[in-house]
Amino acid sequence: MSLVKRITGSNSNAPAKLKPESRPTEALIDGALDTLANILRVMGEQSFELEKDIDPTIFPEMCREFSCHVENGAGVPSCDIPASKNGNREWARIRCFFADRRKAESQFVTERLHDYRGVVDDLVSGLRNIGERDQNTENNVKHNLKLVEDAVGTGVMPEIRKALTKTIQNVTETFAEQKRQYEAQLEDLHGRMSNLRQDLVAVREEMKRDSLTSAYNRRTFDSSIEHSLNLHFIMNQPVTLVMLDLDNFKNVNDTHGHAAGDEVLQSVSKCLVRAFNRKTDIVTRYGGDEFAIILNDTSAKSATKLVDRCLRYVNDLRVPYASEDARISCSIGFTEIHEHDSIRSLIKRADRALYQAKADGRNKSEFAPAIEEPKSKDP
Repeated sequence: MSLVKRITGSNSNAPAKLKPESRPTEALIDGALDTLANILRVMGEQSFELEKDIDPTIFPEMCREFSCHVENGAGVPSCDIPASKNGNREWARIRCFFADRRKAESQFVTERLHDYRGVVDDLVSGLRNIGERDQNTENNVKHNLKLVEDAVGTGVMPEIRKALTKTIQNVTETFAEQKRQYEAQLEDLHGRMSNLRQDLVAVREEMKRDSLTSAYNRRTFDSSIEHSLNLHFIMNQPVTLVMLDLDNFKNVNDTHGHAAGDEVLQSVSKCLVRAFNRKTDIVTRYGGDEFAIILNDTSAKSATKLVDRCLRYVNDLRVPYASEDARISCSIGFTEIHEHDSIRSLIKRADRALYQAKADGRNKSEFAPAIEEPKSKDP
């Protein structure tokens, strides 16, 4: 069987042979396969994370496997497709894989747009309702004051006292009900914004990964930490920043080679993803052998357990191409966001804690508390 027949799946039951001038040439087939393979590869590289994606690296890897399958019939382990022995391809599986993902992405985007529009509509409706409630409250107060005024006009003290008592009670109940409605509406909006925040953090259009470690890169850190600070000021949610640096990493490169150093960085990155595994945790390669982790909606107290777990995971690693006792360790500094923080002050405080951990002997963590801004004295 020719190469063209193996790729196109031709068989003895096929229609009559095409005329020579209409037969697909091998060059045309190769071009089509190369184009399809590139489409699949780009779909993985430019994909964005969906709620069903437990690990954001799985789908891009599946796209890479399917791309290789299209190019040369390689196996697709993630879908239990063995390597082709005769050049045939699993075209039906490829079509389903592509179509299912596009449908899921379309549904995801449609649902999120609906959610965002719903929040905007609720906010506008809420503002309109607040205006109506304020007007009703004002009318209610005016009505009760008119009752008091009428009672005063009678000059009868028992009537005046009765009118005042009733007015105070009615006005108090009116304002209490108004406060309750405000709080209920704010709580509802806060809940919906919290759900949308999850999507904001997970959006990957601007979130690119480091090619070596698969952690998010420095650019992603810069944009994400700004989003986190904004969300803190809007919603008053806690945010903890963790800075991690490998201990004596230069010795690994100098002694065992840069290939060993690269494997160490990859292993540490996987440890960080295991230790900080929630959807809102953002693990980034800050530069060189330093990593930065943004823990959204996480206080320093809650982060302490995650940091300790991270230290244990890293301590379990070994340096490749080295003796068994060549272990890996890291130093960690972390701090919680403060009301007066800027991005610069937050990073500076976490870095200071990191340097303190190294000065104290390495292979440990150090927490840097936020320093309260001094209160201005009354003139």
